[in-house]
Amino acid sequence: MKDVVEETTTLDFQKLHSEGKMKGPIPGYDKMNMISSTGQVQLLQFFIRKLKSRNILEIGSYMGYGTFGMAEAMAPGGKVTGIDIEPYFCDFVNKTARQRKLNIEVKQGSALPVLESLAKEGNKYDFIYVDCQKSEYCDYFKIIMDNGMLVPDGMIAADNALWSGHSIARSNHSGRCLDDFNSLVAQDTRVTSALLPCYDGLLLIQHRVS
Repeated sequence: MKDVVEETTTLDFQKLHSEGKMKGPIPGYDKMNMISSTGQVQLLQFFIRKLKSRNILEIGSYMGYGTFGMAEAMAPGGKVTGIDIEPYFCDFVNKTARQRKLNIEVKQGSALPVLESLAKEGNKYDFIYVDCQKSEYCDYFKIIMDNGMLVPDGMIAADNALWSGHSIARSNHSGRCLDDFNSLVAQDTRVTSALLPCYDGLLLIQHRVS
């Protein structure tokens, strides 16, 4: 995945925005900090292999470092479906996936309407990775669980659950949203969860088997 990292280093958000290749506001974070770390991707791969996941959903794909990592670990015949609002990111990941003959499809659009569309189509997943708009995490969880999108024993891994401690202190908007999300998950009897204090907090959520 070295080429994905190299491509990410060349990103010029201002230029892409001026050319109409980025729809949303220019990110306020360093472009390299938006990539999942190697250690985090390896942890996701561990769970995917352990669960023998075939149908994987990624909410927030960016340039695909995590996407390709998960595709490497999925069971034979599997597929990674991604969602990202930015056309440039989607085009890059989809083009690279075609070149590598990997079963990856990143759908362009805002996460909530795309997720709702996937739910209406009856899509089900055994592994879901969430790293997107923090204020929408509660909505993602409700759509996934209320529409049966996570199979029994399936897992959700939600990134940034600690948000540099802001979710515990409720010290900014994203922090309060993430604390609400963490509490919502903890109170939901359909799932069991564990918060790993690594990589800015990784909340693991597993669908209980009835």
